[in-house]
Amino acid sequence: MKTLSMDSVVTARNWVDLVSTRARQLGDRTAYTFLDENGRESDVLTYRELDRRARILTHTLGARFARGDRVLLLYPAGLDYVTAFFGCLYAGLIAVPLYEPARGRAGQIDAVARDCAAAAVLTTREAVLELDSLDSGYSFTALPRVATDTLRGPDDVDPAAAADGSTVAYLQYTSGSTATPKGVIIDHAMALHQSADMAHCWQVGHDDTIVSWLPHFHDFGQVTGILLPVYTGCTAVLMAPSTFVKNPVRWLDAIHTYRGTHSGAPNFALDLCVEKTTPQQRAALDLRSWRALSNGAEPVRKVSLDRFHATFEPSGLRATTLTPGYGLAEATLKVTCGDVRGRRLSERFDRSALGSGKAEPSAADDDGVDLVGLGVTALSTELAIVDPATAFRLPDRRVGEIWVSGPAVSPGYWQRPEDTAQTFGARIDGESTTWLRTGDLGFLYAGELFICGRLKNMMIVNGVNYYLEDIEGTLADGHDELRAGSVLAFGVEKDGQESLVLVAEYRPDSTAEPTALVTAMHELVAERHGIAAGTVVLIAPGTIPRTTSGKLRRQQCRNDFQAGRLSEIYRREGVQTMSETTENENRATEPSGSHSMTELVRLGLIERVRAWIDERPGPGKPVLDLSRSLIDHGFGSIDQIDLHESLETWAGQRFAPELLWESESVAHMVDAIAEALSPATARM
Repeated sequence: MKTLSMDSVVTARNWVDLVSTRARQLGDRTAYTFLDENGRESDVLTYRELDRRARILTHTLGARFARGDRVLLLYPAGLDYVTAFFGCLYAGLIAVPLYEPARGRAGQIDAVARDCAAAAVLTTREAVLELDSLDSGYSFTALPRVATDTLRGPDDVDPAAAADGSTVAYLQYTSGSTATPKGVIIDHAMALHQSADMAHCWQVGHDDTIVSWLPHFHDFGQVTGILLPVYTGCTAVLMAPSTFVKNPVRWLDAIHTYRGTHSGAPNFALDLCVEKTTPQQRAALDLRSWRALSNGAEPVRKVSLDRFHATFEPSGLRATTLTPGYGLAEATLKVTCGDVRGRRLSERFDRSALGSGKAEPSAADDDGVDLVGLGVTALSTELAIVDPATAFRLPDRRVGEIWVSGPAVSPGYWQRPEDTAQTFGARIDGESTTWLRTGDLGFLYAGELFICGRLKNMMIVNGVNYYLEDIEGTLADGHDELRAGSVLAFGVEKDGQESLVLVAEYRPDSTAEPTALVTAMHELVAERHGIAAGTVVLIAPGTIPRTTSGKLRRQQCRNDFQAGRLSEIYRREGVQTMSETTENENRATEPSGSHSMTELVRLGLIERVRAWIDERPGPGKPVLDLSRSLIDHGFGSIDQIDLHESLETWAGQRFAPELLWESESVAHMVDAIAEALSPATARM
């Protein structure tokens, strides 16, 4: 395999120097190609053009904003984001990668803007119109706006004063829904070291091609899709996450067409590829070029890896291509990675032994837990398994909290000294090194890291973080019959996925019926956080697990729930929020008799939405309520993209996906879609 001389990379002081060097070295070589939702090239950026556009942005940004100002990058997927990101670095600004503005995300954007004291918004001309339509009560809508795709100016502008390694490059905010967002500080040296680590472990050379649909505002997508190509001088082929979710074969087609060598994805993506590709599509694929598929960003499941390999092995996918890994934004991204040249390690462990903190292999036919090895550290990154209660280092095969140190570990959270000290200032008993506490539970076995749970109060579904304390706060603040200190949220594995469980004490003087209270709990969480609770349980007052000092014991409650030891008063499985009677009432209020074509299309859309809900996998499907939004029904962004594809297929026409996620109710949604569609071509 050809590899690029890394001399210029090793000596680069910062990303500005590196991009400038790449422009001189590689000139008109393609740096990034962006594919539209049909898999066709819609934009191409060479290394020379990347440097030129970054300098054009520097002309405007350097004149309007001060060095070190934080700027929000509110972009749809595409190369406008790439040039804006590097333009910020050239101008000496601190980039804050987020997503394009929309009503459903305005609250999260506003929380980030306040947390980092943002000075401006960078976006596209089209997205500026969306900002104009948002509620003026959001502070970020009043910030100065720069539509970078409209800027023109000199392209020979020198970058701002040279950065050194400790200069902050960007703030990586978490992808989940949280009322108290924390921005991880990523400086130039960290990002350079992380890219060197990835290039080393993935064996990336300048002749390789990275293919990515991961969102640019996520640490996984930012490092592998935006930074790593420039570091190695290779080419990246990018597409929007929605393109992949709507039609997973687009990702595989890109690997085939561009002879992709490296990519990354979480478990749900592998499952989607298996479930939503046809034998004919697979037969047309040649995946022999694919050398590394980094599987991370959520718990790695052996069954997902095995199914994906078995499904696409006839297309040329090698078993060694699947390389599980572990990482987190606080370490820029990667901590460990499997060997791209060897078969992955997996083992079945005794379930009860793991519960007591010991990793003991069990017989294949036992009721054990199948876990996947996540590889080893590299390039000065160190890892330790530590007893979180005593801060003692633990030996191999003992379960403890994963602590990390090394050049890619962040100095902390932006303007949050207490959180920084708690998370980044840990010390092992008797040692002087400062460690990052990951909050994840794991152990070392056969030389590799294994993950077996989470200590921190977070669960991950489809690659999105959900902070359990925020969910509990939503419940306690949102209903008079619930109070802080009497509500717990936690995740459990259900049907191979992490499922949310809500447990609350039911007060004896409650005026709410259990059924109504459980329904309200589900709807509060779905509306605020965009996730549906798999199970809601009401328990006897005074029985929620607590420590002697009165603190809630989340892990104990989870264990009691799984063992059936909770003093349950009422339980509801699934996400059903309306009775069949209410559904019948919905049907009764729909138009009947003689209909216009628009009304007929509307009725067809309603029935298609009902059918789509019925076709969803898993138990506890919600009953359609036209007065509530898709989020209220518990359908998150991935579900909505899937529904959008289903409705477009039914109608035989395309329409803007915003009609789904910006609608206040399903009734409003179908009205808007019916108006947008041409009735003459809708398939009734």
